[in-house]
Amino acid sequence: MRIAVFSDSHDNMDNLKKAFALAKERGLTEGVHLGDLCAPPAAVLLATSGLTWQCVWGNVDGDKLKCYRDIAEYGTVDFANGDFRELEVEGRKLFLTHYPEIARIAALSGQYDATFHGHNHLASQETIGKTLLANPGEIAGFRYGKPSFGIYDSQDNSFEHVLI
Repeated sequence: MRIAVFSDSHDNMDNLKKAFALAKERGLTEGVHLGDLCAPPAAVLLATSGLTWQCVWGNVDGDKLKCYRDIAEYGTVDFANGDFRELEVEGRKLFLTHYPEIARIAALSGQYDATFHGHNHLASQETIGKTLLANPGEIAGFRYGKPSFGIYDSQDNSFEHVLI
């Protein structure tokens, strides 16, 4: 299964829409968002994107209660209650968080096939032992001027960066 991996969209609705279009062009129907959507309208945009999402909150996400209320009717977005979430996708164990330090610790544990994080807006990937550690970069594009997202492939545990 191939999954869209988003992070740090920071209310950039135009780039979110462009990223959704690129994900759909590649046939993706599932995604994860690693935090810093920021405001409820961005959560609604995520919920109405046509993809199904598993998410974690970031450090600058705003009114979480309003986000929950505004997206409840769609049933397409599920936010974790804490700073991380674990998923299993086609036999692969995944770890999601907004925070690089937490992701690195999870990768070093050797318990996961892949760990993903955002927060620093830097697109990156490396392998620690058997674990893929990746950051999709920033959807917002305001910090480094290179808006991007990632595509994770559970079949071969690979990760691709996609420029928006």
